[in-house]
Amino acid sequence: MARFLLILLLLIPLVSFGEDLKLPDTLQIRLDHLVKNYPTGFAVLIDDITHNNTIYAGNENTPLNPASVMKLISTKAAIDLLGLGFRWETDILITGTALNKALIGDLYFRGSGDPTLDLPRFHKLLKKIYDMGIQSIEGNIYVDRSRFSLAPHDPSQFDEEPLRPYNVGADALPINANVFDIQFIPDQEKRTVALISSPLNAPITNQLKLVDRPCTRWPKNPIIENQHIIFRGSYPETCGIKERQYNFLSHSLYFKNAFVSQWSALGGALTGKILEDKTPKSAQLLLTTKSEPLASALRVSNKWSSNLAARNIFLTLSAQENKTGDIAQSRLIIENWGKGRGLDTRGLVIDNGAGLSRDGRTTASFISEILKLAWADPSMPEFVSSLSVPGVDGTLGKRYGRSPVEARAHLKTGYLEGVRSVAGYLHLPEGRTLSIVIIMNHESLTKTSKTMENLVQHLYKTN
Repeated sequence: MARFLLILLLLIPLVSFGEDLKLPDTLQIRLDHLVKNYPTGFAVLIDDITHNNTIYAGNENTPLNPASVMKLISTKAAIDLLGLGFRWETDILITGTALNKALIGDLYFRGSGDPTLDLPRFHKLLKKIYDMGIQSIEGNIYVDRSRFSLAPHDPSQFDEEPLRPYNVGADALPINANVFDIQFIPDQEKRTVALISSPLNAPITNQLKLVDRPCTRWPKNPIIENQHIIFRGSYPETCGIKERQYNFLSHSLYFKNAFVSQWSALGGALTGKILEDKTPKSAQLLLTTKSEPLASALRVSNKWSSNLAARNIFLTLSAQENKTGDIAQSRLIIENWGKGRGLDTRGLVIDNGAGLSRDGRTTASFISEILKLAWADPSMPEFVSSLSVPGVDGTLGKRYGRSPVEARAHLKTGYLEGVRSVAGYLHLPEGRTLSIVIIMNHESLTKTSKTMENLVQHLYKTN
């Protein structure tokens, strides 16, 4: 009798959810049309991941540019190869002698690629140095970025938008993802617009004029003259307070700016310069600071689509194996990882690990297999929670509001000119979950986000 009851209990889920899911007729017709008419510009693969059944597939083996959905490959490989407990280390080393609260020698910052070293953590690191008795540095500061072997990065190369944060390049010691937060605050009485920068010392010239007109446009894009950032033009009073992020400086200048402002705020002194060089073997370790576990970087990469975080995660794969992060080696490592997991890597071209590339390619089938692997893995909760929840947080925090998909999915989106993509998990009623991958590489499909959003919303009506 007990054996019969056990068998019955095991069968209940199968009876409750045994019927195959079916797409709404209108969605089926729409997908059939897109698959047929865009054989090299549209791909889709939808699975009932709860029961391992394919609901719809079209052009799923056609290599397409996935844009930021490429980050799912980098981050899943990192989970497998580095482990969720992996932490980046930043070493502080000295040469010379520390005496009477002064370092008679040089101080070295040696980075390993931590993409989560924000301003509060950087301040905490400097305070540790200060509290350890080094309050005046009677020498130079050197920044050691040798953990990554990289060609010089041109932030304007991709789309001639060098000030946008998504164009920040990889780096072995990035501070605050190299980003300045700028607040635009109009003052009605003084008829001025204040610019508040974080960090404080952004090289900004403010020539904005407050005007009385509708907020249809505002001068959010500055110009650069003589290494100075100049905001000029008319700022409509009706715009109120605005905030925007910028990539104003190189990694080297950003470090210098952040160090000088925060070190002086602590009361510290520096007589020498801030330079770049590899740490000499004679340098003595003063302290090591560790990042949060890898899971924190996964959320920065996937939920907020940070290209710097994804690039650094990608390069860390080869840095851990070969002591130096190298793009070509990281590509090879991911390809071998995919083959080792039984994945079909044909058509995979992973450029920089972030998807900000015109050359990156993969198939909907490959991304779908990544989603399936992640769902069945013990690390599933961390991977899934690294994705954006529509209408709630991340890049989709303001999308899908008041729709059936709101708060019922974990998704990663991708967007480039001529490219839109989405991949992740859609949670249906009765405990069922779909894994979805949709990639569009055709101008007529990518002019608006509504095309993709409508497809995802109609998927929720699957029954």
